[in-house]
Amino acid sequence: MKKKIALLLNLILLGCCLTGVFCWRFLTPALGYRSVDAEDIKAMKATHTQAAEPFFTALAFSGEQLPYDSATSTFYLPLDMETDVWESGELSSLDKSVQLLFEEDMADTDKQEAIRTGKAFCFYAVKDGEYQVCQVVATGLPVISIETAESADTEVFGGSAFFWDNTTKINWTSSSILEAHIRGNTSRMYPKKGYKLTLKKQKKSGDIVADKKSLFGLRSDDEWILNAMYTDSSKIRDKLNADLWSEIGAVRSDFPSAYFGTRMTYVEVFFNHEYWGLYMLAEPVDSKQLNRAKLNEGKAEEYSYKSVTPQTLPTEELLNQPEYGQNLDGYELKGKRDTVGRSDWEPLLDYLKLRDLTTDEEFRETASALTDREGALNVWIFLQAVLGIDNRGKNMYYVAKQTASGPKLYFAPWDMDITWGDALSENEDGDSVWKVGLFTGLYSERINWAYGDRLVELDVDETRDYVNRTWKELRAGVFSEENLTERIDGLVHQVQDSGAYTRNEERWPDSSSGQNYDLFKRMAFYRFGILDYYFNGNLEEYMGLGYE
Repeated sequence: MKKKIALLLNLILLGCCLTGVFCWRFLTPALGYRSVDAEDIKAMKATHTQAAEPFFTALAFSGEQLPYDSATSTFYLPLDMETDVWESGELSSLDKSVQLLFEEDMADTDKQEAIRTGKAFCFYAVKDGEYQVCQVVATGLPVISIETAESADTEVFGGSAFFWDNTTKINWTSSSILEAHIRGNTSRMYPKKGYKLTLKKQKKSGDIVADKKSLFGLRSDDEWILNAMYTDSSKIRDKLNADLWSEIGAVRSDFPSAYFGTRMTYVEVFFNHEYWGLYMLAEPVDSKQLNRAKLNEGKAEEYSYKSVTPQTLPTEELLNQPEYGQNLDGYELKGKRDTVGRSDWEPLLDYLKLRDLTTDEEFRETASALTDREGALNVWIFLQAVLGIDNRGKNMYYVAKQTASGPKLYFAPWDMDITWGDALSENEDGDSVWKVGLFTGLYSERINWAYGDRLVELDVDETRDYVNRTWKELRAGVFSEENLTERIDGLVHQVQDSGAYTRNEERWPDSSSGQNYDLFKRMAFYRFGILDYYFNGNLEEYMGLGYE
């Protein structure tokens, strides 16, 4: 009998637990704050005057101060836009002398709709006979706030960086000492700048050291890239291409610890308490990403070269420079070194010599030994598919990895926003140097990348068979209409349903915007249809085309 009673009690207890779990979302208090009605607001205004200058800057959620735009007294609360339940936590003032009065009950509003539309919830900060009209907006993206004594146009600056995660409210905020500089060549000419961030922290001893941290699901590090995406009307090109490349060629089986690409995520940025727009936070393609061996590690040194601008000098001239430094005609030797000599450039010079100066017979005999031939062809196929005209002469990393037979060159495309039909042209109005627009003529042309072109033209080690076979595999998977549609729709969801796309458009009205995503998809599939014909036994005909 006792056993039956114990069993019954256990079953009742289990049922209570399951009921509690099921009802948790309904029983747990959501947003906490003081909500008042219109009569209370009217009574407050009758005894208080509106402050001539804003005095309230410290709205907190669960004790953590939120980012804000000082010009509009708007505070931003990062939330998970994939759930329909408001996160639990109290909205409060960190200044205990300030009383907060909220006009409406946020919990009565559809959370995902409020995030998507950027709904501003009005509240009043009240202190010493004055009140300040404020707003709180829920965003569906992580937030980074940069604080510095300098302006956003300062080439190099220091300050602080603050981070808010949107997907969790456990350890969801952090901060770092910041060193930063403006990055990009063409992009630095636009008013919305991109930045390279270096995070630091101060030890108890007073020493300033690297502050390595994992941000929003990306790798743990102290070096980060903030991409402004100013000219990309879609705001999805760079991430779409980075994600596609990750499946196509970023991982090579002979160096599985290296990643020949980048990972990135969307964030919203504030600069000196001013809303600064939608950005892409990206991992740099550096020695850590490439798992590059360094000289002081007791191994043969590996090298990474970044193509920043198109090569202008003949390769013969590059082979015979009087001296070699950190830069060589548009190429940058990455990594810190006390001295730089020709030996540091040898792997890239061997590649350029192979590409431009060898006879066809020499090229056929040595291409696969000196370079990752399949990796190069993956790049070539990828550039054809995404119309990567800006990655032919620049925006590419050439990585010399050590093998049993010596250094071998690998390839990593980078900065892929001028793709899918977008092209740069000179701006005739004189307001800026370049403008970006859709050039439909690209869709029927070959994207000429010299090294890949030569591999295909000479059919090195059955290259044409590899291209035809690989394209069919990609069309059944990564480049299938179903997969590409799903990826595009997913990225559009992130930028638009987070409310960030609209806010960015309002902040930067002269920035490219208004992408027709249905047209984007139709033109992508049109391009794939053209490649289906050429990559099915008609490569020789395709090589007769060429975009200049």
